[in-house]
Amino acid sequence: MSSSYRSWEEREAAAAKTRAEAELLAAQTEATQQALGAGAAKTATDVLAEQVKQAQLRKRLTAVQEDAADAKAERAEQRREAALDKGTTFKRLVSVIFVLGLLSSLPSLVTYFLGLRAEGGPDKPAWYLLSLPFFLELLAFTAVKGTQWAVRKGFARWPFWILTCTLAGFAGFINGAKGAELFGPIAGLSLAATSIIGPILVEVREVIEARSAGDNRDAAQRAADKAKAHAEAAEKKEREQREKRQDADRKVMFPEQFEAYLRILASAPAGSLGRDEAWKEARLAVEYPTVHARLLTLLSLPGVTSRPTALADAWRDVQGGPLGVTADVLDRRLTAERSLADVLDAAEVTPYTAAVDSLLADLFPTRTGGDEGPAGAVTEKGPQGPSKTPGALGGKGKRPVRQQPAEGAVKPLDAVHVKQVEKLAEALGGTDRLSVRKIREAVGCRTEYAIRLRDTVQSEQS
Repeated sequence: MSSSYRSWEEREAAAAKTRAEAELLAAQTEATQQALGAGAAKTATDVLAEQVKQAQLRKRLTAVQEDAADAKAERAEQRREAALDKGTTFKRLVSVIFVLGLLSSLPSLVTYFLGLRAEGGPDKPAWYLLSLPFFLELLAFTAVKGTQWAVRKGFARWPFWILTCTLAGFAGFINGAKGAELFGPIAGLSLAATSIIGPILVEVREVIEARSAGDNRDAAQRAADKAKAHAEAAEKKEREQREKRQDADRKVMFPEQFEAYLRILASAPAGSLGRDEAWKEARLAVEYPTVHARLLTLLSLPGVTSRPTALADAWRDVQGGPLGVTADVLDRRLTAERSLADVLDAAEVTPYTAAVDSLLADLFPTRTGGDEGPAGAVTEKGPQGPSKTPGALGGKGKRPVRQQPAEGAVKPLDAVHVKQVEKLAEALGGTDRLSVRKIREAVGCRTEYAIRLRDTVQSEQS
């Protein structure tokens, strides 16, 4: 038997071992592939995360750059507004114009003075007059600077204005005459303007600076204040016109009161008495002259606190009562109260019950009391809902029919109510003292029911 022979069991074991090794190798290969895939995925995730981070950083950087640009633009706008508010450009241009005017007028002045000739003298330039143009222009410049110094110190500026106008006008006349002689009228006017406009603009600049030195408002605030001032001026003008029309009407319709009104305003300290108060006092002076005379006497005394207090004291001294109350007024009030009491007594209504009825009518706007005696309330106002009791509706869709008492039917008297009235008669001292009002208050019934109760008790006691 060959030595290479293997049994079936050996061959099966070898095959199983081979299969196991193959499965192990396959599992290792799959694990390796999964590890490679996971590494690639992680790498891709890291790349995406880095890209997101970079995008966020770029976004933040862009926002910061935009904010910086906005801040820079805002600062530039603020500087521009501040320059406009301070008139920086205007001031610079005025300085440039002033310097250019000096430089433009000097040649004409030099030509004029050098071209002068003495009578009988040699025909040579008047070099000894060469300093005059510089002297005149320097004087004009000195006058302008003097105005600036006067503004800073708070001195009068008009002497420097006179000096500036005189020198500028003199130089302008010379330049205008020489320029018109050499080059025509247009050139003459232009040369005259070079000596006059520059100093005038400088003086205008100084006036503006002097007026705005203590003004810290911005342009918007100044515009708002200007609009407010215009509105207040218009309102004041309208009020004055309205007061004038009212005074004219008062003068025509109430001449006596108007004369007293003017006299009172003239006698009162300025600002201490208004127009309406003065007019009320004028009416008082006409209708109650003794009271007003007493008021003037009190006002002339020392220690008077106020005009209204003095008026109340004067009224009390003359009329004897509080302000506005006279003997006639008090008599009318008492007469009216007595008349009202008589009417209420005739109707068997006391002021207390009238006040209670008025209060109840305000609180409960309903008609209280039943058909006979103290029944429930029946509302007259507001929607009436359907009754909850059977048979309340006459038919489907119909409104409930209010029950009407049969003609000739009289509700019998309640024995309890009769006993209450008898006790009331005993308390009052007899049936002859019974009244319908007292029975109604005791029982709480209607007038007709109370009359029947009274009659019954009186008949029983008689």
